[in-house]
Amino acid sequence: MEDDDKHVRFDAVDRAVSILGVLGAATSPMSLSRIAREVELGQPTTSRYLASLVGHGYVEKDEHGHYMLGIGLYLLGQKALHHRDARRLARPHLEALHSRYNETVSFALRVNGELVVIDCIEAMRALKQGASVGVQNPWHASSLGKSILAWLPNSEVSKLLAGPSLERFTPKTLVSHGALKGEFPKIRKLGYAVDDEESSLGGRCVGAPIFDASGTPIGAISISGPISRVRSEEISSTGEAIAGAAQEISSALGYQARLASE
Repeated sequence: MEDDDKHVRFDAVDRAVSILGVLGAATSPMSLSRIAREVELGQPTTSRYLASLVGHGYVEKDEHGHYMLGIGLYLLGQKALHHRDARRLARPHLEALHSRYNETVSFALRVNGELVVIDCIEAMRALKQGASVGVQNPWHASSLGKSILAWLPNSEVSKLLAGPSLERFTPKTLVSHGALKGEFPKIRKLGYAVDDEESSLGGRCVGAPIFDASGTPIGAISISGPISRVRSEEISSTGEAIAGAAQEISSALGYQARLASE
């Protein structure tokens, strides 16, 4: 008898979730009859589930008697995201990249208009390349910065890159806004950016952006090393690996991938 009760409870949960799924996929409030058809339940049964969901705030009913997702779901989602610490979620991916490449792996976040490294695993070699925790990276001359800028609105990019020209760190640094922005379509298409001796001579860095649940780039991860080890012919495979890790982190933060052409 106890097993039968469990089955009934689980069946009820599945039905409620199905109703929420139908409402979540809808572009406008839905009538009772339409919801019932979609979830393949009778209208009286569907009405009972809807009444319960409305009572809990997970579904709302408008003045026409149609149903939509309620604010209660939003509040639950916000609580879920609040407990997702970006650094904690990113750490296993940083460790995996470090184990695979044995080069410096970094994770940076946007903090008050600055790009700050919050986690870093250094290469276990005498010759190293990359930033340390707490260090600010240049937006325009680092793969971390460029991978984020490529996905920001022009107005926000202009705020982050104040002034008519950009600081030159090496002969390869992009010091004009036009040249920098010219790289953005390629970065969006590939899913990663490259710092090819632009922040320091002899160093190469490949970075990919991290998105939050709203689709905003909040940070980036990167692999850095000397050009003798992070070779140009391996940039594509390295970029794909780090872009894949960045996508996993973004997904853990609630982000649903979008097309680069959007």
